Amino acid sequence: MAKEIHSIQGIEFGSASSNTRYGEREDSLVVTIPSEAKLSGKFTSNQLKAAPVLEAMHNLSSLEKGRKVLLINAGNANAANGPKGIKDVKKYCREVASDLDIDQKNVIPFSTGVIGEALPVSSYLKAFRKALTKLTPKGWNKAAEAILTTDTKPKIVSKEVKVGKASYLITGFAKGSGMIRPDFATLLSFVFVDAKLNQSALNKIHNQALKVSFEAITVDGDTSPNDSSLLVANGNNKKMVKAGSLAEKKITLAIIETFKELAELLVKDAEGASKLIKVQVSKAKNLEQAKSVGFTVAESPLVKTAMFGSDANWGRILSAIGRDNTVEDLSGLQIKLNGLPLVKKGYKDPKYSEKAASKAMKKREITIEIILGSGKHEFEVITSDLSEDYVLINSDYRS
Repeated sequence: MAKEIHSIQGIEFGSASSNTRYGEREDSLVVTIPSEAKLSGKFTSNQLKAAPVLEAMHNLSSLEKGRKVLLINAGNANAANGPKGIKDVKKYCREVASDLDIDQKNVIPFSTGVIGEALPVSSYLKAFRKALTKLTPKGWNKAAEAILTTDTKPKIVSKEVKVGKASYLITGFAKGSGMIRPDFATLLSFVFVDAKLNQSALNKIHNQALKVSFEAITVDGDTSPNDSSLLVANGNNKKMVKAGSLAEKKITLAIIETFKELAELLVKDAEGASKLIKVQVSKAKNLEQAKSVGFTVAESPLVKTAMFGSDANWGRILSAIGRDNTVEDLSGLQIKLNGLPLVKKGYKDPKYSEKAASKAMKKREITIEIILGSGKHEFEVITSDLSEDYVLINSDYRS
């Protein structure tokens, strides 16, 4: 959790309980956004797109002037529900738009939870309406908690960027602890910036941030039908950011860092995880090879279970690299674990120490360095170990 959470001018939150899957726990969130704001949304690459994802994509592409509203529910994904799912999401968006006297296109829905169950529309609509009566600019903690499913804690990152006398604020929150290997985002992520940026700049920054954050994490190799990432600039006229300016550069770096920190928080809280694992691939012949090898190792069940058991089984890492179809030659390969030598030239390093490696494996954070020796490109993937708890959580998810 962020030590200090900066409120973003014009952004307000309200949350309430639908009294469905989580009982009295608040699981329905409303976020209001000023009319001057610009929004950049990125969504799942899964061909199975949830009804709220389809509606959000459509609405973001055709926003009207005026205030915008986000409606976010946890507990029910409203995915794989066919035409009824679309009808249900349109119903509560239409009702809330009518309540607020805004265009329905300015209501952007997001959902997370169980796939294939009909959405209890009346229950969530009632919760959204109650949440609208509790709007506050300081509701960040409650907002981050309301969107959780199997997460054990909320994830919030907040930063201040100073450029001369101007101060720009960035605050974001995210959820997701399983079904994570999105191609661009995590399950749900919302980042807000106190600045005026044009749409093209916002989209560019969003893409840059995603490439080194949510595109570079994996828990289990699965991609949810609900993955959504939203970056919002509130349109503060007193904080206009010019293209190519020092302010834009500093804000871009801070937004990227915010996304990276959120991504790392997600992996630390992955379902059943006890360790954070960074797979750093370097000297690859191209970026595609670096990413492929990184994800192959990071998603190997045998590597992940060895990490959980603190077993310095370097053969599993080497085998995973060897089966990656982008790797043609292991003669220049080196592997290190928290800086300790494991493999050199594709064989056990002469300096390898089982005792030292086993000790390093017991740490909460582990870095696997893979030096391919075939080029100059690099990429880092962040993942978690694989424990018995992950199996228990996911075998009993709907109960």
